[in-house]
Amino acid sequence: MTLSEPRLAAPPFDPPDMVHIASGEIAFRPFGSFSQNGKTRNPRPVAMAVPGFDIMKYQVTGAQYAACVADGGCEPARAVSPDAPQTGVNWIDASAFAAWYAGRTGEAWRLPTEAEWQLAAAERYGDSGADYGASDPGAQMLASYANGVSLRNRSDPTLYLAGAFGLNSNGLADVSGNVWEWTDGCMQNGQLAADGTVVETAPYCGVRIAGGVHRAAVIDFVRDASVGGCAVGLPPDHLGFRLVRGS
Repeated sequence: MTLSEPRLAAPPFDPPDMVHIASGEIAFRPFGSFSQNGKTRNPRPVAMAVPGFDIMKYQVTGAQYAACVADGGCEPARAVSPDAPQTGVNWIDASAFAAWYAGRTGEAWRLPTEAEWQLAAAERYGDSGADYGASDPGAQMLASYANGVSLRNRSDPTLYLAGAFGLNSNGLADVSGNVWEWTDGCMQNGQLAADGTVVETAPYCGVRIAGGVHRAAVIDFVRDASVGGCAVGLPPDHLGFRLVRGS
């Protein structure tokens, strides 16, 4: 290290276990409000290539988040066990943790994109949206609700220790357990072409997408969507997050 190079503080905790997600292709559709010829419709999924990336094996824990709070980088949040996922955090809290951890380690850390989260979730990814063919708005709403209930099975408010929900096929722990994970995805509003694909979209980033058993659109400052603040769909049991390493 030269005299001109800044000296980084010691890492606040042991480096987290990481999982490499290989490049892949997903069937992706934006989450939000779309219309076609004046009628509400869900977009048709389209193939999307997602470059590979490295992501935390476990969700950020209570101990890790507490280190950020103690260092002045994060706002205090719900008290949880040091070995449990940190919940009761909003998108702003999660983003602040990523910025703080990047500053402490000298590495780039960030929330995953919505597409990255879907690729990482693999077989545990659930899309509760109604099929594009359900053209009647009322039928779409009922189908989306039924899909969400089917995926979710039942609400479980118990906060378990990290690892309680096992690993998915990519080796990620607790994916689509009962802790939904903040992404950098924004709720979208737009228009659909005749074939159901999106031709015009406008992001509304006051509402962010959380990945879990099903996707949820949650207002970015909400820490507990189970009591309100879920803009679209069934509310998550808990809100937490994990980070991607790299720009």
